[in-house]
Amino acid sequence: MNPLHSAAVEELRAALLGEVITPADSPYDAARAVFNAMIDRRPAVIARCRGAADVIAAIAFAREQRLPIAVRGGGHSIAGHGTCDDGIVIDLSLMRGVHVDPERGTARVQAGATLADVDRETQVHGLAVPSGQVSETGIAGLTLNGGMGMLQRKYGLTCDNLLSAEMVTLDCEVVTASAEQNPELFWALRGGGGNFGVVTSFEYRAHPVGPMMLAGMVAYPVEQAVEVLRFLRDTISSTPDELSTDVVFLRVPALGFFPEEHRGRPVVGFFLRYSGPLDDGWDVIRPIREFGTPLIDVVEPMPLVTVQSMLDPANPRGHQQYWTSEFLPRFGSAEIETVARIGSDLPSPETVMQVIPFDAQPTRIEPDATAFSHREESWLIHIVGQWHDPAENDRCRAWVKESGAALRAFGSGASYLNLLSEEPGTDRVTGFWDDARLRRLARVKAQYDPENLLRFNHNIPPAPAEAGQ
Repeated sequence: MNPLHSAAVEELRAALLGEVITPADSPYDAARAVFNAMIDRRPAVIARCRGAADVIAAIAFAREQRLPIAVRGGGHSIAGHGTCDDGIVIDLSLMRGVHVDPERGTARVQAGATLADVDRETQVHGLAVPSGQVSETGIAGLTLNGGMGMLQRKYGLTCDNLLSAEMVTLDCEVVTASAEQNPELFWALRGGGGNFGVVTSFEYRAHPVGPMMLAGMVAYPVEQAVEVLRFLRDTISSTPDELSTDVVFLRVPALGFFPEEHRGRPVVGFFLRYSGPLDDGWDVIRPIREFGTPLIDVVEPMPLVTVQSMLDPANPRGHQQYWTSEFLPRFGSAEIETVARIGSDLPSPETVMQVIPFDAQPTRIEPDATAFSHREESWLIHIVGQWHDPAENDRCRAWVKESGAALRAFGSGASYLNLLSEEPGTDRVTGFWDDARLRRLARVKAQYDPENLLRFNHNIPPAPAEAGQ
């Protein structure tokens, strides 16, 4: 670091209420680490911000020093978008405040908060913001790319429940995006990712859910996968929106609620979450529990915050991670047999595959209401490739790629972008957004980030100047 740069860093330190960390500082390696152990990048500066004023100072510093900018919320981006080499990481992880207004049924959430932070505060009031499935996930990245989770069949995606957002622009101005203020930006933020500025807080609609839910797993030998998948396909549309039912392929983990005698065994199971009245829930899930002869039936009432964290032990930090996902428009015999084959051959004890029905409330939203473009009834197949040993990277990554290619043979190329590792040689961005939507997003990008300084994301290049007028 040259003397001029060192002096500039000291000026940034003086300007921030938060922390400034460089490679010379002892917390650097811990501060640069992200969820996916496969991502190993070395930013020049990490600015751990405590509010919008800190974000403004960090953006001004980045522009003065001509540094690339990455923005980190919860640090859970599987593609590693929250970090970069030789640039600045605007780290929002200290900004975790959650303020709930129970009378209005809203929650104002800072951009560094995790799903656990949000649930902890909203559940005090018997409310919940629809979010994801792993409590350590950051709320910011989840929202900006859509936000699928266990309450979506009843209440829609996380972005569908966004009421407003505060954002710092690349010109260091603070703007509000809502239906009334900057509506085109508000449209873009609901599914267009982190392309437009640094969002510092979100205001959500919160719904009366909890504090108790009916949840758990009913699992079968993996050899019965075809029958299990057919049952899900044939019954999900007749179940109430309060029921979230995914099919999960996994090797039974060493978690307390799984019988010890089955640990390590490959299984296929229904992962159930019912958010309606408990007394009704037992009747709703009875057909599933009566299907076949399950190896495992662990369904019980539990707090929503426990349900939200059930998958955490199976998805910890520090693993090598390589993921893919695909929306399948149909789930016929060929698709089911392919999914069953893939799920029966997981490459590592930690790898999991989920089959998620995409129906009900998310598909009732008008297609052009948000930038999140996928509103058709379909089936999301999500492969969570993970393993401990970096020596297994080539083998396991090749398996994920091969499995993803087999799924894409049945899909349109559309995927849920929050669940994608970087895939060189493929363009999943244009696979998700059609041409008209991409042109609209590019015009918003040109207004707020014409130089494409925010490009560590599922990037949308700004429209050329003449097209942006």
